[in-house]
Amino acid sequence: MTNQTALDKARAALEAVEAELAALQATKSEAARDRASFDEWRAKSAAATAEHERLIALIETLKQEAAADDALEAEAALRRRYAVKVTANAKLATRIKSDVAKANAIMLGLVRDVWESAAEDVEINAALPDDLEPLVPADFIARGRPGLERQELKRTRVWLWVNSRGGGLIGDQDVVTDHGDGRGRIGQGPYTVICTHALFDQAEYHPAESAERPEALWQMRLPRPDGPGFAFDGTRCNYPSDALAEIALRARAQEPRKRPTEVELRPVPSVAVNEEAA
Repeated sequence: MTNQTALDKARAALEAVEAELAALQATKSEAARDRASFDEWRAKSAAATAEHERLIALIETLKQEAAADDALEAEAALRRRYAVKVTANAKLATRIKSDVAKANAIMLGLVRDVWESAAEDVEINAALPDDLEPLVPADFIARGRPGLERQELKRTRVWLWVNSRGGGLIGDQDVVTDHGDGRGRIGQGPYTVICTHALFDQAEYHPAESAERPEALWQMRLPRPDGPGFAFDGTRCNYPSDALAEIALRARAQEPRKRPTEVELRPVPSVAVNEEAA
């Protein structure tokens, strides 16, 4: 039987003893009418009280033991989880190296193609005849957002209140009191504003939107699959041609190289000069 099972049984027994003590307390007055009955009642009460005390002590002990068991089980579960995670991390590390290397190969090849395409676009556009539109770069076609012209949706004519002196449009048309014949007022006394009706063309439209150019593809960063740093760092490139130089630089940086060897000297103060001679 586990400590938790024993604890549950002890708690159930304690509830039964507490119910027995409550029942004995209810019969105390009746048992007191006869000496023999009271002696019997007192013996039962003493036994139930002693059992109640024993069960309380037992429950405290079992609670501590059950808590210790739970702690051991939690530690064992953590160790099992740790072992599984060590294996999972090793598998994921292998996948990171493999997948990042594959992704970098694809992206670096794409950077070269984009640069070559952009260079050819510039060359062709510089020699275009007047009847041909300049080439749109492939990178912009794929990732850019072209500009949009204003698009009118609806046009109507409306009468609106304006200031009769300057002709300025009244912002809140509802505050004008209409006096007929195209005339109105705002306020009273010296602060009165005289208004007149004016005819306006009202157009509902989608506003024009400027073109949005994407950040150059050759300015991205690609992490190394097998170490810190970057396999390609486009943030160092100010021009498309710099990207090819960066690719070549990173390729040379990843070539196997011999580790440097250095010599360090430290004095040993505990060794005397005569010991060296010996």
